[in-house]
Amino acid sequence: DQAVPSTQTARAVPKAKQAARDSDMDSDDSQWDMDDSEVSSSESEDERQVGFSRWLKKAPTKDESSVKKTKKDRSQRSTPAPAAQADEDEDDGFTTVGKGGKVAKKVEVTAESLNKHLKAIRDARGRKGTDKKETVVMLDSLLGVAGNALQRCKVLMTLISAQFDESSGQSYMPVEQWKRSQCSINELLSTLEANRQLSIFETADAHDDDSDVAYAGEEATLRGSVVSFIDRLDDEFTRSLQTIDPHTPDYIERMRDSVPLYVTIARAQSYFERAGLQESLCRVVLRRIEHLYYRTDQVNSQVEAAAAALKTSGESRIVSGGDIESVVHGLCTFLYQHADPLLRMRAMLMHIFNHALHKRYYVARDLLLMSHIQESAHQADINTQVLYNRALAQMGLAAFRLGLVREAFEHTVELMSSGHQRELLAQGVGQMRTQQLSPAEEQLQRQRQLPFHININLELLECVFLTASMLIEIPFMASANANPETRRTATCRVFRRMLDYNERQVFLGPPENTRDHIMAAAKALADGDWVAARDFIQAIKIWSLLPDCEEIKDMMASKIQIEALRTYLFTYSTQFESVGLDDLATMFDLPRGKVYSLLARMVYQDELQASLDEVSGVLVFSRANFEASSRLQQTALMMSNKVNAFADINERMFELKNNGGQAPGDRQGNADQGGRGQGDRDSRSNYQRGPGGGNRDAQRNRKDGGAGGNRNNNGRNNNNNNRRGGGNQQRRGGRQ
Repeated sequence: DQAVPSTQTARAVPKAKQAARDSDMDSDDSQWDMDDSEVSSSESEDERQVGFSRWLKKAPTKDESSVKKTKKDRSQRSTPAPAAQADEDEDDGFTTVGKGGKVAKKVEVTAESLNKHLKAIRDARGRKGTDKKETVVMLDSLLGVAGNALQRCKVLMTLISAQFDESSGQSYMPVEQWKRSQCSINELLSTLEANRQLSIFETADAHDDDSDVAYAGEEATLRGSVVSFIDRLDDEFTRSLQTIDPHTPDYIERMRDSVPLYVTIARAQSYFERAGLQESLCRVVLRRIEHLYYRTDQVNSQVEAAAAALKTSGESRIVSGGDIESVVHGLCTFLYQHADPLLRMRAMLMHIFNHALHKRYYVARDLLLMSHIQESAHQADINTQVLYNRALAQMGLAAFRLGLVREAFEHTVELMSSGHQRELLAQGVGQMRTQQLSPAEEQLQRQRQLPFHININLELLECVFLTASMLIEIPFMASANANPETRRTATCRVFRRMLDYNERQVFLGPPENTRDHIMAAAKALADGDWVAARDFIQAIKIWSLLPDCEEIKDMMASKIQIEALRTYLFTYSTQFESVGLDDLATMFDLPRGKVYSLLARMVYQDELQASLDEVSGVLVFSRANFEASSRLQQTALMMSNKVNAFADINERMFELKNNGGQAPGDRQGNADQGGRGQGDRDSRSNYQRGPGGGNRDAQRNRKDGGAGGNRNNNGRNNNNNNRRGGGNQQRRGGRQ
């Protein structure tokens, strides 16, 4: 009776529910009875067991397991379903409460109250405890009740900012959130394209009042920055590519979003052109160039075709259409004319990179020289310096593809000699031995890394650099050995160091990697075996990454033949009086005309002391060339000169030791001066010791009055006179 409340104080309960409660109470009573019987049985069993057996674990009996099953079934039957529980909650009349026990009221948003709710959301942005996901949901609901285009633009700008805030603190924005943000930006651009009387820029007046409810299509401006949305969207895309493993399918799947992003950037460019926002237009144009400059024309043509199919805005005045080269040229030219110096420099470097990528080396070289970027690149920011290094590396690859070995070497030698190619090209983070990076600096360097699909192949770049160094350094080493008067400074110290290390190895197996192939080819080229050198170079597999690898292999074969001929002439010029042009052409498999032109150039540049006889077709070496000795003779002469120098040094040291540390000429002069000084000292000593000493001794004898005293005084006076006279004699002798 006490458990059931009275009808006066309790709420009315339906009969069905009352019957259910009664049945539950009956089942509880039966359960209590069963528990009592179980307790009594367990007590009786404990009384039977003695000692430790009372406290050991007991195996469950069949009756206990059946009782547990019945309890479980009863509990499952007594637990209502979620739907039924929800119905009971609704029937009981409970009210949902919010945080702090306050009753959550259902907010009704209309177009008239939209500004009020929008202002509250903006004020709560960035505060502690603000639920970012809830903010995005509320803004989605506000977007649905926007009454006109003006209100829609205001809600969309706030929604895009909230979507970017939702992913703050993460390594990169999740793909789904990024796609929702892109859809919101595209919707904002579509609204601006459909309502061209609306414009958004940073210096406009804020519209926080309710005057936009009665908007009827007149011209209006909103405060905001569309270009900042584009920059953030592109940066989040790049950050995701930096974080995702490039060797997984997720990276390829993420790369598919580059075309829709490019379409969004092109639509933003059209809007800024129409609105006349020059600064924002320059930033967006630079973003568009960043998506084009590192790709080939074939890939860019596919991207432009896909963008034309997706883009809904009109054509741009900056880009008039045509091929991809004209598109890139038009975008870069616009930045040359209207952008600030930093954007102009970056556009110039991207333009140079694109020209070099398509083997337009001379155009890229002229742009680099006329812009004087190399004079101010070290003063730019780090990202611009990385872009400058990338442009130089690509120019080196372009020069090598055209057969310009010297130019390829000059463009890549500074980069490859530094030992930090990954850091300079922003393709990796390396720890230096003398520098320990802090976690913040390492994180900053990782943020500067370029995505994997933009990277330049470092192995290919090293192969080009070492091959060009081989073709330059091996003939130079041969000419330095033949003519000792030439400078012996290495043209490429990195290559010379690698070659010396390879020659010091006791056992060398067959070449395995790129560096081993090039070292083996360099040795064969130095020995005059151009066939083996050509085979070693053409066996490198990295050449297949170049689009015209067969042409490059043929070019390298001809270069190796020419340099092998030059090395042969430098090495054996002292052994011949004359050599026939036909023999050289047959030996190195070159046309006779090419051999003749090569020899004429070497004679003209004073590389060979010889003359060409066109009638007999021979190269006649001059008499001065015979006077130049071979390498063995040069080494013997150097050794004899050093032995003579050592002999002279030993003779001088022996004379110095015998003469007391003085040379023979100095010893004779000092002897003459020393003889005169000794005689003077002797005469002065006798003169002082004669009269002066006797007078003093006589005086002391008279004063003391004793023979012993006289003897002591005489001895003491004589000693004093000797010391004084010796000091005077030394001083006078020194002056003489």
